[in-house]
Amino acid sequence: TLFPYTTLFRSVLTTRETDKPAPAAGEALLRMVLSPIHNHDLWTVRGNYGYKPELPGAIGGSEALGIVEAVGEGVDEALIGKRVTAAGFHGAWAEYFTAPAAGLLPLPEAISDEAGAQLIAMPFSALSLLETLKVGEGEWLIQTAANGAVGKIMVGLAKARGIKLLNLVRREGAAENARHRRGERAFHRRCGLAKQGARVDRQRRRGFGHRLGRR
Repeated sequence: TLFPYTTLFRSVLTTRETDKPAPAAGEALLRMVLSPIHNHDLWTVRGNYGYKPELPGAIGGSEALGIVEAVGEGVDEALIGKRVTAAGFHGAWAEYFTAPAAGLLPLPEAISDEAGAQLIAMPFSALSLLETLKVGEGEWLIQTAANGAVGKIMVGLAKARGIKLLNLVRREGAAENARHRRGERAFHRRCGLAKQGARVDRQRRRGFGHRLGRR
């Protein structure tokens, strides 16, 4: 089990043997297979995120893929043995963890462990962005950090919805990769268009993205 322990000057992760948790009513016990390390997990470890666990002793991690080992009261026992993914909880960085059964998503064999372990949190962020901004077909959206997980998912969503997407990244190499391999509109922040986009950012910022209207 990985325990975040944050002090004023540093962030530390330590390992420790713990008892296997028991699922409460409405919960399931999962044997962890893979758990991603999201940026918000690292911010939580540093003590800079909105959620601040009680320390020391809190277990890190907020999304994981695992096998259901047991279920609590009121949970369908047919879940036992299923390969599922879960997100939006705390304590995923452990061999065993509990999570609300209502939030478990059983996975078909076609989805790999690597894809399934990060199937919920980042795609949900991208979808929430589009729904919040209400970007319509034919409209432009500018996104920064476009080579991150949310940014790459946004590319697929934008294409599916007919949204024109402009991607900003930190390095020219990342922009070149996006332009030549994936055919995206991508620029690094130091180019002239990126600077112009920064001015648009200050004037028309809405949530995590920027809506420019029909052009």
